[in-house]
Amino acid sequence: MNEYKRAVRIALYLIYAFAVLLVLVAIGLPFGVTWYVEGKGRDQTLPATVMLTCYPCMPFVGIALLSLRKLLNNVLSGLILGDKNISLLRSAALSSFAVTAITAAAGRLYKPFFIVAVCAAACGITFYTVKSIFGVMLGAERDKEAKDIEETL
Repeated sequence: MNEYKRAVRIALYLIYAFAVLLVLVAIGLPFGVTWYVEGKGRDQTLPATVMLTCYPCMPFVGIALLSLRKLLNNVLSGLILGDKNISLLRSAALSSFAVTAITAAAGRLYKPFFIVAVCAAACGITFYTVKSIFGVMLGAERDKEAKDIEETL
């Protein structure tokens, strides 16, 4: 029993680290991209492309991280199957799909964004699949409880 709680706590620490990293990237992105372009002699339109792609993705990444944090806190408190967790997984999946759409569109201008789009799509598919499995399991659990109640009446 403690093994899964330890794993959930580690995942929570990673979520917190990613949230801090997200804020640091939001602050440092203009300086980092400009330094990269000047230092490596890349195309001068690259900073605008990167910033116009990354900044719209950041709120969606934040929503996904917040949803996962809430989900993991629910799991730590004992709520694994529940409507709230299914809703949180749906929100994380939709946020991942939004990042996929933004980065896939930007991939026409800067090819490495296609890699980000594929990774975001994989995360979205994973979240959506787990959400669907949780939904089926919760429905089966509710059906079993309803059947038990009918039998006792």
